[in-house]
Amino acid sequence: MIEARDSVETVAEELTPNRQPNRLAVVDTDVHHGFRERGDLFPYLPKFYRERLADYGLGGGGGYAYNGGKKGRRVDALYPDDPADNTTSAVNVEKVRAQLLDGCGIDVAILSGGATIYPASTLTDVDYASALCAAFNDFTVERWMSADDRFRFLIQICTQDPEGAAKEIDRLGEHPGAVGIVMPCGSPHPYGQRFYHPIYEACARHDLAVALHFGGEGSGINPPPTSSGYPSYYSEARQARPAYYQVHLASFIFEGVFEKFPTLRVAMLEAGFAWIPPYLWKMDADWKGLRYQTPWVKRAPSEYVCEHVRFATQPVDEPPHAEDISKLMEWLDDGRLLMFASDHPHWDWDDPAEVLTVLPEEIRRRIFVENARETFRLAPAR
Repeated sequence: MIEARDSVETVAEELTPNRQPNRLAVVDTDVHHGFRERGDLFPYLPKFYRERLADYGLGGGGGYAYNGGKKGRRVDALYPDDPADNTTSAVNVEKVRAQLLDGCGIDVAILSGGATIYPASTLTDVDYASALCAAFNDFTVERWMSADDRFRFLIQICTQDPEGAAKEIDRLGEHPGAVGIVMPCGSPHPYGQRFYHPIYEACARHDLAVALHFGGEGSGINPPPTSSGYPSYYSEARQARPAYYQVHLASFIFEGVFEKFPTLRVAMLEAGFAWIPPYLWKMDADWKGLRYQTPWVKRAPSEYVCEHVRFATQPVDEPPHAEDISKLMEWLDDGRLLMFASDHPHWDWDDPAEVLTVLPEEIRRRIFVENARETFRLAPAR
């Protein structure tokens, strides 16, 4: 089972000593941050790559999947005075502090990057891509981690450069604010395949979680985002999103990743969660009938998931009748598979005070604090 290092209350009290008594601590597992303009990365890049970024930009494309947030319910309130701020990745630390950390009472916020850096893994030049990821990591440490003790961060890597990714994980893996890595779901191969195993070996060395987040599907070197090609509208792209995670989840299990790396922990961010129970039922049934093909998978897939994988709440999948949420939570191991995520600053980001409010406090505590603390090995910043 996933084991915790420090008490929930210790983390919350040390980071926010003035928090209201008896207030439930909150860990936000998906806060998107980025840079305002490409020049923000110049100080962290070699001259050759700096000139390339200045002349040609990041590249990678993929805009069709990110065009849904320009007029969402929270956008006008978020950025009424600064059109340069975007709704895909926050670029202003002070606004994040005021609107999310202080405004929503977040005790720990995990910075996950976003559309300003995920396209790096879709580039054909993996040396350039890895250099961009390293520059973004240094930018994150200098500009964001130094700004507030409540921030933690996911190390950005180029997934198509496992050797370079492992070096980057080794370079930053012992940073006190690093709690995991992030891998965009868009990729040429499912993530359980051995091509990616050097990444997991590095994560195991540093006891870091592996977070998956949609991004890069249908861009650069990656195949189309669905089996039927490209959707026309953002609403269609959102419906296809669970499949991005399903293929990687099955690959982790049936390729034997959790047998090879028994301490590995995986977080699936911005995947929703209503699809999870029937998918686990199906995997278990197929494993029972076909396990002679994968004898190294020694247990039912659902057991591996319960031990190694957690899913972020955003976007929240709530049934039309409030009383049905209890049954859904029961299927999700009484909430043990879920972690709260605001998905700030996306158009549909969630305030923790408005999420899953009908649940008992014990389950809410698991979702808002304990599961994330265990998955990301959260401890007070040193």
